[in-house]
Amino acid sequence: MIELPRLIDLKLHAIENIAEDSKKLLMGDTAALIVDEITYKLAGKRVESVLDDGGIDTHTLFIKKATMEEVEKARELYKETGAEFSVAVGGGTVIDVSKYSSFLSNMPFASVPTAASHDGISSARASIKGEGRSHSYEARPPMLVIGDVETLSKAPPRFAISGAGDLLSNKTAVLDWLLSERITGEHVSQYASLLSNATADAVIRERREIAADAIRRTYSVFKGLISSSMAMCIAGSSRPSSGAEHLISHKLDAVLDSPAMHGEQVGIAAIFTMYLHGGDWKEIRKTLSTIGAPTTAKGIGADEDVMIDAIMNAQALRPNRYTILSSSMTKKAVRKGLEITRII
Repeated sequence: MIELPRLIDLKLHAIENIAEDSKKLLMGDTAALIVDEITYKLAGKRVESVLDDGGIDTHTLFIKKATMEEVEKARELYKETGAEFSVAVGGGTVIDVSKYSSFLSNMPFASVPTAASHDGISSARASIKGEGRSHSYEARPPMLVIGDVETLSKAPPRFAISGAGDLLSNKTAVLDWLLSERITGEHVSQYASLLSNATADAVIRERREIAADAIRRTYSVFKGLISSSMAMCIAGSSRPSSGAEHLISHKLDAVLDSPAMHGEQVGIAAIFTMYLHGGDWKEIRKTLSTIGAPTTAKGIGADEDVMIDAIMNAQALRPNRYTILSSSMTKKAVRKGLEITRII
């Protein structure tokens, strides 16, 4: 069974269409709007106004973190107001809370990202924090995705650049998936893997455009994030877009006092894992450098020992997902690889 978004509205001022779009999809006449303090000012207030003007009774909830407590707050709001669908306006935190709470409440949701920084904007997985780290939960993709290019392009360039880094890491995620097929017999969806690879290839091909212009960067990266999300929906898991490079990033999240952005961390990790696969890690590094993303451990605030330990211990976060890190490596080998790739 493959669930995909039914409508993706990507254009300048797309927010102005949200009431009309939701009615096309018969999502309902009562909505719960999930925002945080910042995203409400950026776009949430406008979404609220457009929905109200369109005859959709809207109830707004402000959240702070992607935790189960916030998920339960959202579910309570749904019950109290009789909400028929949820609308998330924000980044990963807001979208994941709306995504998972609406899934648990068996209702659709609309995704209105305020930055093109990661491929969770339309995926079927939700990252919710608990017991000291984030856990990935099964959910459903949004029924409606609003890609307001004007709003998205106003975000600091670092956000879309991070999104491009996330897309680029698909190259090594797919290699890990294919490796697992050979070693463990895991099934690989050829269509999902081709789509995931194509999104990464587009970043490589369009790297100069991504670096040069905010509108073109936003449009290019957002389309890629949607495609990457769809690859995961088709596969029924995060496999097409998440391999060893993501495990390394999750470990960095756990040990760094101030982690870098997700796409920045997975981009650097992908340089290293591509090296382990014997692939063209220089192309990954060159692309990251061209678009203005960090290419060194220092660039994401990690010293040499932290980076080495993150790589050495990353696989333990998800031992049942076979990756290039499933084969044991010595610290000496890891350090050598990091030095060769100029990460340290």
